[in-house]
Amino acid sequence: MTRPAGRSIRAAVATALILATTGCGMFDDNPYQKSDPTKTARAAERLTGLPSLEDTEARLKSAVAELGAYVSSLVPGMNWQWADDRSIQICDPPYDRTPGSRVEIPRYVSHPAIPDAVWPQVLDRARRLAARFGATGSEVFADQPGNHTVRFYSPEGTEVFIGSRGAVIAGNTGCRLPAESMPSSAPTR
Repeated sequence: MTRPAGRSIRAAVATALILATTGCGMFDDNPYQKSDPTKTARAAERLTGLPSLEDTEARLKSAVAELGAYVSSLVPGMNWQWADDRSIQICDPPYDRTPGSRVEIPRYVSHPAIPDAVWPQVLDRARRLAARFGATGSEVFADQPGNHTVRFYSPEGTEVFIGSRGAVIAGNTGCRLPAESMPSSAPTR
């Protein structure tokens, strides 16, 4: 009799943890509801002050390759390759009703793993490269010997991701306007 109750409690705790850590919960706004027009107008205005989608994608892919080359300078024998295809995605709220899109660039992968001895230097370089795109927020997914995974992000969703175990560098542009939707005096940041 106590065994099913124990399972129910464990299941309830696991469900609560999942809801709490994923941001899903009954008190959150509806994630499927479109942004209201006021938020959309502010978001659209913000996008006009950023570089185009195409420019950001090219610069991000170059920054990822630059980071890979830096890692290779610290760890001889790394052999970086582009994996997967690029993908174009819709923007998350509040940019969801703007003409913007975001591009997830292919992952840049290598073997062997990035050694712990050089991880602090690699992380510092990744942080500086991500800051070029306004991605100054950070989230650590793993930080233990042999396994380090960090994501840098910006308010408009630009991300630079680096992991040591599988030696992977990835990123996405965040929401940006395509070149044809940009005002005539577009920034280059």
